[in-house]
Amino acid sequence: MNSGASPVPTMRVRSVPAGHDYVRHALEPAADVAVLGDPVLDPADPARWWPHPALEAAERPEVLDDADLVHVHFGYEHRSPEQIAEFVATLRARAMPLVVTVHDLTNPHEPDPAAHLERTGHLVRGASAVLTLTAGAAAEIRERWGVDARVIPHPRLVPAGVTEPLRRERGGGRSRRTVGVVLGTLRAGVAAEELLPALAEALPPGTRLVVMIRDDALAAARESDHPRHRVALVLDRLAARPEVEVRPHGHLPESELCAALAGFDALVLPHRHGTHSGWLELCRDLGLPPVVPRIGCLVEQWGHDVASYDPASPDAAELRPPLAAALGGPPVPERAPDAEDAAVAATHAAIYRAALASAELPAHPAHPAHPAHPAPRMVTPGHIRPGR
Repeated sequence: MNSGASPVPTMRVRSVPAGHDYVRHALEPAADVAVLGDPVLDPADPARWWPHPALEAAERPEVLDDADLVHVHFGYEHRSPEQIAEFVATLRARAMPLVVTVHDLTNPHEPDPAAHLERTGHLVRGASAVLTLTAGAAAEIRERWGVDARVIPHPRLVPAGVTEPLRRERGGGRSRRTVGVVLGTLRAGVAAEELLPALAEALPPGTRLVVMIRDDALAAARESDHPRHRVALVLDRLAARPEVEVRPHGHLPESELCAALAGFDALVLPHRHGTHSGWLELCRDLGLPPVVPRIGCLVEQWGHDVASYDPASPDAAELRPPLAAALGGPPVPERAPDAEDAAVAATHAAIYRAALASAELPAHPAHPAHPAHPAPRMVTPGHIRPGR
């Protein structure tokens, strides 16, 4: 007798992480995929998924017992390259497929790219399927590791219910144009010391500059021995100028961040290095023209004409043309969020089915008994917190 219950999803995916906007939009529309929720690491902060326990499978194989396959996106900075190699070997020993999306070939949060490339190389070479966001990144993956990566464009980052009202209202009735810069927590890949003074000098007449920065990061940078102390000095000088507002803030919920960005007429991305950027997708969601540093694959990720600059030597003369182009250019094309998300999710589901079929696994395999393993490695506060 048919009870009317929905069919059980055929594939259980341990996504590292699951609780991220990219993953939600890329996978949730797929009816035959169940993305397992991230373990609750801290009841006081249930949304925190890092450091993700799944990456400790070599020490604690039971962390993967409920999964059919693993999909790693990011959040593996705290593991050594050797530990990532052991993680990959553990999956191979269990015949559990590994899918990897290479979001970053150069980690925007680390000053030295070498360790990240070594970790990523272990994942890429051990994966059943490798995905990335642009053809340029796929070409670099092929050149570095001899692996062909499937290109799947970035889905939207924030639900349309949040961004669409803000996009439709953007720019209405404003008498003065505003250029925004978001420094966040001053991670290694965020430029400020040279960029901000040049931006202030490059502003078109009648335009103001708003610099957003986390208040805890600014307070820390005010200490004379802090490695980014110069940022605090630069911001203090700029704040004295009538056309510049320095806006410290606490953690902003998604809706408040989007509302703040929607108040800008252009957003300058202050990246020193990186491969792709979620900030570009947020600009697309909000209809906000970006000014993009020519690094990694950011210009390609945007996908059509975009104002850009060289972050290696920003000066006012070089910044004036892209600022004018962003402020006076055509509107940002609208997204088709439902269709985009559905297409991305369907592609992921097909890749998962192929990976499971090639591994000759049943949909819900019996889990083998695990040999003895050492106690899990302790995670200390010094580990990098991924911040997307």
